[in-house]
Parts: sequence; C-alpha cells; structure tokens
Amino acid sequence: MRKRWLVLLLLVVSCLSILYVRHDLPQVVRSSQVTVAQAASRLVIKLPLVGRKEAAGATPVEGIVKPGQLKATYYYHFAPRTAPKTQALFERAVAVYNATGIVNLVPGQPRLGQNGITLYTYHKDLSNQPGYLELGKGGPEIQTISGIKLLTVNRGRAGLNAHYPDRGLQESVAIHEIGHVLGLDHSENRGSVMFAIDQGHLRLSTGDLLALQYLYPKKGQKK
Repeated sequence: MRKRWLVLLLLVVSCLSILYVRHDLPQVVRSSQVTVAQAASRLVIKLPLVGRKEAAGATPVEGIVKPGQLKATYYYHFAPRTAPKTQALFERAVAVYNATGIVNLVPGQPRLGQNGITLYTYHKDLSNQPGYLELGKGGPEIQTISGIKLLTVNRGRAGLNAHYPDRGLQESVAIHEIGHVLGLDHSENRGSVMFAIDQGHLRLSTGDLLALQYLYPKKGQKK
C-alpha cells in the first residue's frame, strides 16, 4: 500500500515539475526577444501573403520585420571615416526611398523609441573564393525597449564593400542594402533592386513598393 502511495506521489511531483517548466518558458522568451524573432523569421517568411515565392507580385520581406510594427520614419547617420563621395552615394539611395512617400529617412541620430540606420563602408577581400563577390551587406536589427510601455525599434546597418570600389561603391548596391534594413529580402525577380546579384537598378520595382506598403501601412506612418 505504501509503495502505491509513493508511486502516486512521485507521479504528482513529476507532473507539477512539468507544469512549472512550461509556465516558465514565456519568461525565457521575453528575455531574448530578438533572438527568438530571428529564429522564427524563417517560418514567417513562408506565409502566403508576402514570402520567398513573391505571392501577389510583392518582393519577399524579412520575417523579423512585422507589418505595421515599426514607424515609417528612420534617422540615418554615417559611421566614422565614411568618405564624402560615399556619403553622397548613400544620400542618393536614401532619396530613392523618400520619393516613395511610404518611408521617411532623415539625417540625424535616433533617439529613444526612434528607428535608426548606420551607413558605413568596410573592406573584405574574397579573392580566395572564386565566383563569389560580396558588394555590400545590410539588415534590420529589431530591439524592444522596456519603459512605461514596450517600444519596438529598428537599428539596422547598411554597408558597402570598399575593397571593390568599381563594383561595391555603387548607388544600386546602396539601394539594395538599405532595402534590407527596411525589411526587404532577396527577390527572384531580376527587375527588383533586391535581386541577389546587382543589376544596376536605380528605381524600386512594383514588387518592392508593394512590400514596403505591406510593412509600413499608412496607419504606421507616425513620427
């Protein structure tokens, strides 16, 4: 009889421990929101509305950037030692996005609760990797700031590879990398600035515009 009670007691304790662990999981998620969002992004990207298959003609979007989650205004600044000619190149790329009327990129440092973009150059030699040439890199960095209320901001970075000045320091590459920061992913459409291989495009395609409108609907355009 005692053995039965002992077995029953052990079962109850084990069940309670399982419930406790499951209850504690949301706290772990909250303490690493950016990491969890990045891990889940691959699932979100495959949703039918906007995904890698470019449903409805829209350019794919980065899963970490949620539609309507971010304000449409970004404050951009240049990293130290960014050459004046490269700054002018970036400025022309910024003007392409401002001309859409969907997002608003203005010079300056972001304050608390504001989106920001760091524009920079770097040097990376890939001569030991034939057939592969990295012209630039960029992407969003989603941060959740705790305060009176939770604030979600994007503090992304867009860089051009100055090791290949004839190829990397191009306006089309700058447009592509800034697009990544804003949440646009690679496209399979050669007419898109987000095609993985530089096509020299200086204007956004219809699919690029559809994706931006999806990520930054009118109701989200608040300063």
